[in-house]
Amino acid sequence: MQPSELDCPVEIVWCIGEVSPLVGSLTASDFSWLSVAEQDLVRKMRFPKRIGEWLSGRWTAKQLLSRYLPHLANQQLSSVSIESHPDGYPLVWVDGKPLKGCLSISHRQDKAAAAYTTEKDVLLGIDLEWIEERHPAFLQDYFNDYEIEWVQAAPSGERAARTTLLWSAKEAALKALQLGLAIDTRMIEVHPHIEGDSLDWQILEYCGDLSKEGYRLIGWWQRRGDYMITLAVNLPATEPPAFYLREISLSD
Repeated sequence: MQPSELDCPVEIVWCIGEVSPLVGSLTASDFSWLSVAEQDLVRKMRFPKRIGEWLSGRWTAKQLLSRYLPHLANQQLSSVSIESHPDGYPLVWVDGKPLKGCLSISHRQDKAAAAYTTEKDVLLGIDLEWIEERHPAFLQDYFNDYEIEWVQAAPSGERAARTTLLWSAKEAALKALQLGLAIDTRMIEVHPHIEGDSLDWQILEYCGDLSKEGYRLIGWWQRRGDYMITLAVNLPATEPPAFYLREISLSD
């Protein structure tokens, strides 16, 4: 890839779904908005919690795509099929044809989040986490010494938020790397920037050597109420392009 291919700003659209998967059009018995492949998959799921999270994530992602991409605006949601690659990341098909770009989905509690870019050379990961206390053993299992020290240096009332931020940033990075939890998360060291209002996007710096040769990881984070949201991109390691992070409202 030539450096000039990413000279223009890269747009990433994202959203948070405020809907519950167990009411209205998201009842477990109403699968009309799912593709045939999606219906087959959800019918094999056994646990209501898993079904609810899965439906909420797919619904949110399809709403994002249909609001952002003009050619999907009038498409039936069932014509959009979000399926899983064997390595776990989502692949999107529209009427049986692959959709250009990269989609990422996350769900936590009663909310879901999705992010998408049309840029073919940018791999994307989004993560949504509920801010909560974690057992000290969690830090030892998933964070390195630097990260544990950063969490413990915070006032006691902020440690849960810092822990959640680091974990979410690692989850987003693993999605962008298309690795899932197949590696030791301590191999990805996270350096969050904290400047001004945490309701705005802040920069995430990653240290580690997990991107394939010629690629690099960068990211962002923000707090939204009792949730932490992180975005990570895995992109060619040329001069990084400008990014435009645009939230799409699902309440319109």
